Amino acid sequence: MKITTDGLVIWESKTGEADRVITILTENGVVTAYAKNSLRPKNKLTSTTSMLCFSNFELFSGANMYTVDDAQTKHRFIRLSSDAESYSLAAYFCELLKLLAPIEDDAGDFLSLMLNSLYLLNEGKKSRALIKSVFEIRIMSLAGYMPARSACSLCNEEANGAGHFDVKGGVFFCESCASGVGKPINVSGAVVAALKHIVGADAAKIFSFDLNESSQKALCAVSEGYVVIHTERRLATLDFYNSLS
Repeated sequence: MKITTDGLVIWESKTGEADRVITILTENGVVTAYAKNSLRPKNKLTSTTSMLCFSNFELFSGANMYTVDDAQTKHRFIRLSSDAESYSLAAYFCELLKLLAPIEDDAGDFLSLMLNSLYLLNEGKKSRALIKSVFEIRIMSLAGYMPARSACSLCNEEANGAGHFDVKGGVFFCESCASGVGKPINVSGAVVAALKHIVGADAAKIFSFDLNESSQKALCAVSEGYVVIHTERRLATLDFYNSLS
């Protein structure tokens, strides 16, 4: 059976002398495909099946995986390849997608999130720290790990000001309740508002806010901790990105 689909290459590994096995994120989920001779310099698949290339793929289904029959480039994020920090952050996003995006099921929101994040990284439209936090919180929400962010978990008052965000429980304590149970204040009102926005905004608007440097640091600590605890993994790509940044 032959299928035609747009997709982003989110992982690649060499097999044999000049072949790749690639992981592609499509609107219909993550698929794995064999790209014969795609590591040969003049092969038609060399660039179109490379990491972070968004292409239109013609795939044939096989017993264990698809085979790439043809691919046409739709977009390449050219500047990422010359920026080690941005590229390593994109690789971290790819590893999260491999872990959390559905396999051969509806993944349109995951693809939209990744393409928007890569565009902003490539163009330098937002800080890496802000892009990283938005991606982390949003992908966890899409994958079924949505944090409770709209009200205090103890008094049930709406979350409008500073307080404590518990990354393990995924719940928020207002400033008064946090003080009463001995939890430190780790998020400002601006960070709380950002968390609410990231989880609840339309896909096209999730990056439409800014934070000052101290608030970005607080949001980064919360979002990264939330990913590490709830995936129960410390991804190698995250450690590498942090070693650069």
